[in-house]
Amino acid sequence: MLTGSVPQMLKARLFRSVLTLGVIVLMMQISLTRAQAYDLSSLNGSYAESFSGFHPVNDGSHGSPPHPLPINSYGAEYEVGLYTFDGAGGFAARAVFNFSGGAIFNADWSVNPLFTGTYTVNGDGTGTMTFQEHRRNFVICAGGNELKYIGTDPDTGIVLAGSMVKQ
Repeated sequence: MLTGSVPQMLKARLFRSVLTLGVIVLMMQISLTRAQAYDLSSLNGSYAESFSGFHPVNDGSHGSPPHPLPINSYGAEYEVGLYTFDGAGGFAARAVFNFSGGAIFNADWSVNPLFTGTYTVNGDGTGTMTFQEHRRNFVICAGGNELKYIGTDPDTGIVLAGSMVKQ
């Protein structure tokens, strides 16, 4: 009687151990956030874009504005655009700009593309866009369906922040 119950107890203990281990593994799979690896192909297709910010008011001098400028040296700047990323590090953009509520550039969308540029993407979803003398640092959000960015132009003095949403 004693010898028959020991193997049965061992089987029950083994079954409970395997079951517990299975539950723990399942919980780990569910609770661990899966890090998404990003690369150039994470940005592919058309993104609707808008930003608002400030640009140094041109006083007729040439070259880089002194930094930092007083706030009364800036005018408002707004943009809405359509950026098309090729998934390989290049993009083209159509955009309309409004400078200080007066001068509107490319209002009829006739300049197409308005500018082209390049971009880089790091594995964590951060990256940089460059075009003409402009640079923007961004973070990819929502699995590649959205971008948040700030303007980081070293020479223009432009201060801006914006976002893009995949169409």
